[in-house]
Amino acid sequence: MSKYVKELMVEQLKDDLADARSLLILDFKGLDAVAETQMRRDLRKKSIKVRVLKNSLSRQVFEGMGLGGLAPYLTGPSVAAWGGAGVAELAKEISTLVKKLKKPEIKGGAVDGVVIGPDQVEAITKLPSREALIARVVQLAMSPVQRVVALANAPASGLLGQIQTLAEGAEGETAAAEATPEEGAPNPPA
Repeated sequence: MSKYVKELMVEQLKDDLADARSLLILDFKGLDAVAETQMRRDLRKKSIKVRVLKNSLSRQVFEGMGLGGLAPYLTGPSVAAWGGAGVAELAKEISTLVKKLKKPEIKGGAVDGVVIGPDQVEAITKLPSREALIARVVQLAMSPVQRVVALANAPASGLLGQIQTLAEGAEGETAAAEATPEEGAPNPPA
């Protein structure tokens, strides 16, 4: 391969990975063409990009990106996967497909510039999705406001309950007074 072609490949990989905050390195060895095409199609639906790597050129690109720690994972056939809604979704999708097809292997990856191994990728799959985490943060932020509103409404509802109890008690006393004869009044004939 000529030097010019290698430079083009390096530039293309740099452009492709420019916006990638997290990526996984996979090994597709043993995967037939039909399964690989289906896997790529499924990942594309989730906005996950997949690219076969030339290890020597990829080392240069990753070194320039500050991900030189990925070099040990760039042996044999290597494929990079990146994109999706977040790192948890990326890891979950790849891990699900690896378990389903039983052939591809997760070699390692990087999450926000930190190099991780295959065991750590599996731990990431257990994380909740980005949307679930945002919902939790919003819920935590809203809970003090909800408590303040509940406390502000509590005296009013307590006062209303006491007024209702007094009103029911007054009605009950009036009805009881009418039902019992007064002192000094003659007893009604039976």
